[in-house]
Amino acid sequence: MSAVPVTIQRGRPPVVRPTARSLVATQEVAVVTDLDTLLEGNDCSCSSSDDNPH
Repeated sequence: MSAVPVTIQRGRPPVVRPTARSLVATQEVAVVTDLDTLLEGNDCSCSSSDDNPH
């Protein structure tokens, strides 16, 4: 195994939390005529070679 540099501190480092994002309301509505065709690509992630199905 190779050596790994380590920094020893007396306390925990401060927690940096991301700022909250605000939601923006929109007036747009998308009309979907065939929901089966729209959801067909979400069944499996095989085409993108990703292990996460969502």
